[in-house]
Amino acid sequence: MTEVMGPAAVVRAIGAARQDNDVEASLRFIAAESLDQGKQATRDDWRRKWEHMRAGCPDMEVITEHSVENGEWVANRYTIRGTHTGDFFGQPPTGERFETRGMDMVRVRDGQLIEHWAFAEPLRAR
Repeated sequence: MTEVMGPAAVVRAIGAARQDNDVEASLRFIAAESLDQGKQATRDDWRRKWEHMRAGCPDMEVITEHSVENGEWVANRYTIRGTHTGDFFGQPPTGERFETRGMDMVRVRDGQLIEHWAFAEPLRAR
């Protein structure tokens, strides 16, 4: 019998694969149908979102500062750093290094992300 990863381990695996720019590995941890910010999201939606983020900030680094797991949920506090070279969530490129902080809550069932909510501060130059 294969043991299913808990929510925090799934979120770490998604983040590690994304940091390595391995979208396919990240997508293996996303349910075929999920919610992202309250909207239905397919794996292709997640792929497009992540590719858009990487295009706007190719050197993006996400540092998890704190993580708390409770049942199916994991909450994370993180810092994002990078260089803003393209459109990034509607913000036109500045060419500047930035740092921002954010929090998210992720719901995982059977080793796959099924729901995601996030909030981040506005980008600010470093």
